[in-house]
Amino acid sequence: MNFLPSLTASGFAIAGLLCAAGPIIIHLMNRRRFRTVHWGAMDFLQQAMKRNRRILQLRDILLMILRTAAVLFFGLALARPFLSVGATDFDASQPLHAVLAIDNSMSMGIESLDGTLLDEAKRQAIDFLDQLPPGSRISVIAACGSTRTPAVDPYRTREDAAAAISAMDPTDRPADVIAVGNQIAVAAARTPQLSPRAIFFTDQQAGAWEDFRSSAQWEQFPSLQVVEVGTDDATNTWISDFELQDALADVDTPSTFVVRVAHAGTSAREDAPVVFRVNGEEVDSQMISLEPNGERELTFEYLFDGMAIEPGKSTSVAVEVSLPPDRLPADDSRTIVASVVAALPVVFLDSLSEADEDPRRNRYGETWALRRLLAPVTSRREEQRQLIQVRHRRLEDLDAPSLRALLEDARLAVVGGIAEPPEFAVDVLTEFVNQGGQLVITAGGEFDPARWTQVAWREGAGVLPAPLEPIPFGVSLDANVDRLEPFRLSYDSMKDNAYFQLSGLSDSQLLDLYAEPLFFKSIIPRVDAATMAAVEKAARAKANEPVNDDDMTIDRWLLWRNDVTRTTGLSQVTEKETTASVASKTADGESIENQETPFDRRNLPRVLARFDNDQPFLVERHIGDGRVLLVSTGIDNLWNTLPRTNAVLIFDRLLRGMLEMTLPQRNFPTLAQVSLPLESASTTTMVELTRPGVDGSEELPIGFLDDQTRGVTVPQLLRGGEYQLKVSERQLSSDPTLSPEPPQTLILAVQPQADESQIDRLTREDFEARELGEKLKWIAPGEVISLAGAQIRGQDWWKYLIALALGCLLIEMLLIARPGWVDRLFSRSTATDATPLSEEARS
Repeated sequence: MNFLPSLTASGFAIAGLLCAAGPIIIHLMNRRRFRTVHWGAMDFLQQAMKRNRRILQLRDILLMILRTAAVLFFGLALARPFLSVGATDFDASQPLHAVLAIDNSMSMGIESLDGTLLDEAKRQAIDFLDQLPPGSRISVIAACGSTRTPAVDPYRTREDAAAAISAMDPTDRPADVIAVGNQIAVAAARTPQLSPRAIFFTDQQAGAWEDFRSSAQWEQFPSLQVVEVGTDDATNTWISDFELQDALADVDTPSTFVVRVAHAGTSAREDAPVVFRVNGEEVDSQMISLEPNGERELTFEYLFDGMAIEPGKSTSVAVEVSLPPDRLPADDSRTIVASVVAALPVVFLDSLSEADEDPRRNRYGETWALRRLLAPVTSRREEQRQLIQVRHRRLEDLDAPSLRALLEDARLAVVGGIAEPPEFAVDVLTEFVNQGGQLVITAGGEFDPARWTQVAWREGAGVLPAPLEPIPFGVSLDANVDRLEPFRLSYDSMKDNAYFQLSGLSDSQLLDLYAEPLFFKSIIPRVDAATMAAVEKAARAKANEPVNDDDMTIDRWLLWRNDVTRTTGLSQVTEKETTASVASKTADGESIENQETPFDRRNLPRVLARFDNDQPFLVERHIGDGRVLLVSTGIDNLWNTLPRTNAVLIFDRLLRGMLEMTLPQRNFPTLAQVSLPLESASTTTMVELTRPGVDGSEELPIGFLDDQTRGVTVPQLLRGGEYQLKVSERQLSSDPTLSPEPPQTLILAVQPQADESQIDRLTREDFEARELGEKLKWIAPGEVISLAGAQIRGQDWWKYLIALALGCLLIEMLLIARPGWVDRLFSRSTATDATPLSEEARS
């Protein structure tokens, strides 16, 4: 038992203590100070004056004590003191604070004859409310979030809490025990004068416990009873992945969509139809059979040839694939938004202009293979329908203004085979990438690595992802040597990257594909600890630069930049990798400890692929809002045979992926909210949101996402499927001849995490084997949820403290109104010592 009282709001007690010092200070500052006055023969009054002075001093001290006590009692009453009592002193009549966390993850949507697992968890939580002592408070927590606004304060009645539990909606997110512990701790802190009883109703999905391995992780959280809900049947069929294979779709070539279907269970699933829909209309289907615990991959092809796409723009199309519903229907369909584009501007810069190229003499610029790959159709009639609009220039013919004008609406720039870039080109390209542009730098031709490092590296502040060794490796085919020593790509360095995986090809087939090209010459990027340290130092120096009003308008010339602000926090990089004190792994296995301000590890150069001699082939680095890809060899016939093999298709995927990064983001995982810029939004713009599976719409307010960009924040993207935002202008005029602009529809797609579909429950044996301590207790089906534990008493002390404060004030008023009471009290106490005065002296 803790015999020292605790305070609900210690700040009030501190404030009361400080204010209580006021009467004391006033008393000391206003003490009566006497001075000697020589005034005739008045000695007979000395005893009377001495007695009166003592009476006044006593009254002042009493008033000071009463005023100080009144302020102190009032401050303590506001602080709400209470007394903690140990578990052995449990009293069922004392109120508690029940914190009920309910797992509303996707796996809780498994259906049975009695409803879903979430329904069962709700029933058990509502039944538990009947066990609570009178006066208890109840907090209800949706473990995975909710589209409903949660109550901040605990519920005071069982009926209100039961209504909140019943209204809890399912989500398609996974649960996390540590996150639940944080929510419980926050809820318990709102009523510290009541002892918390935390209960978590869950299906014990193993993924929720993945990051919880030690009892020390629960030290700061209240004790928790984990109530198991559900059975061990893991039978389920789901769509584990759905994607557009090449990131972008165009109206000129068929697009390939890749679907992966998985099945778990002891028996096979036969003849399951997989339906493919575009804009809600079924366009294709395939029948598949799945073995127990097996997975199948299938593809659908679709040509968006009937769409009218504005050149340089993109159109969003909702594409869905679905299975017949089973016991977990939430994962039987997936929707993505495919970006269909036409004639996206791409700038190609090399040592030859378009007029200098001569096919008859086999004379091409170093970027020709990439131009042909992305834009195979060259006729004028088709150039507005193909994926990109080619802008091919010789870098020597440009200056800074003309290069900036060339790039201001471009999404991607490719610089190939340039011996040495001019200083102005490095400056403009750095601005381009910082604003969100994508840049590819390839070797080849007369590429001089020493000059590139000198001009474009700039100790980590330039556009070059990494410094280069001054001497290239190997020689090109036009070199006068007796013997060539070719090298190949290392598939082991590429197999874990989705960019290099092609649908329908096995690992052995991919190995043969990437082993086909031969390489004769390459530059050598230095991706080591020194490079990482230089990049980090440059990034921190830039972040610490002072910003003034003039800087706000500099380097913001990309025309499409405000349309495609991408939501932060949604990349593959986790929050742990972007905070301070993170060990950044380099290519050599060394580490750099970040001890200062937070640093995003995406800014560090990363090797995507290597040659079989362990030299980097592709190096990627994020700079500002954009990205730079360095290709350490040329895309020509002198440095390698890559353009003459099918392996060159990897650049089609890489460049399409980079182009996709410049388009508005429309595909998201389940998350709490996402902000979308709306460049044309005004005070009269209205946005209505329609959620998947929900009738009706909700209006979203328009606001500023930053100092200059208007937009809308879409909250609670917690269910998978298609979200539609209808953007329109309010009709302010009653004139029927003024018709408003037609509404614009934005489509978002949310995809749930596939791990939730794999029903893998944590067993009680696994739970106990983790030795999580006494603060976590497993409650199996049929076991009773316990109310025993530490309790709190003295919650009503504040009432008595208020009464004491009022009593002090009342006595003070009586002393001021009847000062003679102190006189009579003092007279009785000093009657034996006092010398009687004559009637003449008293008068």
